[in-house]
Amino acid sequence: MYNMTTLTTTESMSERASRIYLMALNAQKNADKMVEQAKEELQRAFASEGTDNATVDGRKVSAVEAIRRNFHADVLEGLVTATIFREVTKSAVEPKAFDKALKNGLIDSGIEEQVMTPTPYTRIVVAEVKEEVEV
Repeated sequence: MYNMTTLTTTESMSERASRIYLMALNAQKNADKMVEQAKEELQRAFASEGTDNATVDGRKVSAVEAIRRNFHADVLEGLVTATIFREVTKSAVEPKAFDKALKNGLIDSGIEEQVMTPTPYTRIVVAEVKEEVEV
C-alpha cells in the first residue's frame, strides 16, 4: 500500500510519477471496495427501517429495483429479419481469438492488413519486481 509519506525528493520524475500512479490505483481499488460495502450497508439499513430512501445533506439517496437484461442473440437472429438483427446488435472481432486463429492458420496472414486498423495507445502495466539474490 502506498501513501503520501512514501514519496521522496530523491526520486526521478518517472519514479515519482510511477509511485503516484500506483497510489492512485490503490486509492481507486479501495474506493471501489468501500462503495460496494457502503451499498450493502445501505440496503441493510433500508430493509431494517422498511424504507427505500433517505435524504442526507440535501440529496436523496434511493434504492431502485432494476432488471439487467441479457439477450440470447442466437435466438433473436432466428426470430427477426437479417436487417433488423444487424440494426439491434453489435458485431466485434475478439482480438485474442483472431490472433489464435491467425497463428493456427485458420485465417490467412494477409487478411489482417485488410480488416484491422491499428490504433496506438499507451497501456500502463504494473508488475511486482523480484529482487535478485546473490549466491
